[in-house]
Amino acid sequence: MGRAVSFSSEVLRVSLEMVFAATAAGTAAVAWLAHRERQSIRGRRRVILEPVVPLFENAIFTSDGAGIPKLEGRYRDLDLKLDLIPDTMTIKRLPQLWLSVTAIKPLPIADAGIAILIRPSGADFYSLTEKMSERLHPPPSLPWECLVRGETDKSASTLAVIAPEAARILSDPKVKEIAATKRGVRIVTQLAEGKRGQHLLLRQCDFEGALLPPELLDAIVANLGKLLTTLAPHHVRTAS
Repeated sequence: MGRAVSFSSEVLRVSLEMVFAATAAGTAAVAWLAHRERQSIRGRRRVILEPVVPLFENAIFTSDGAGIPKLEGRYRDLDLKLDLIPDTMTIKRLPQLWLSVTAIKPLPIADAGIAILIRPSGADFYSLTEKMSERLHPPPSLPWECLVRGETDKSASTLAVIAPEAARILSDPKVKEIAATKRGVRIVTQLAEGKRGQHLLLRQCDFEGALLPPELLDAIVANLGKLLTTLAPHHVRTAS
């Protein structure tokens, strides 16, 4: 009887060790696959801006530890800064990849900066609109679902100047935000949407196949140029 109990205990011990070993091996395999997929995703992210890099003068191209690239340089007589913003905070939607394009040029609107965010979600962490304190009433020319904020009450004059141009730009359903400060103007546009499987299984923002085509950048830069022209000193003075 004692031998039978001892044998059974030994079989149970060996069985448990085999289960633990199999579990550990399975966990290691999943971890390896997840690591390999993360590396692959980083590689796909790094190439998103590559189609436009040769078009820049004095281009500075960098990427962070997650492979998110940034680009700065001279483009069509403007000093531009391009940032990619992966957004997993969207509710009931797949992850979004936002493209922020900033034209850096001093403007005569100190303390009168403004930002217009369309379809705010309450989780727009990248938004300049959320960081400005003065709530402004959108004029009728802007879409009803716009949130408008300025740096101070002086921003109302800036809004009056740019509202017609802003309304035209925001008619593009991919445009998310327009902002203007004394340092320049910025447009945030949807560039891509994430893959559902990667987001659900690994909580990864995988924007496989996403690239910035030169024609899209040209269109954004044309809109930035029109905003800069609208905010030229004589226009701002007229609205003051």
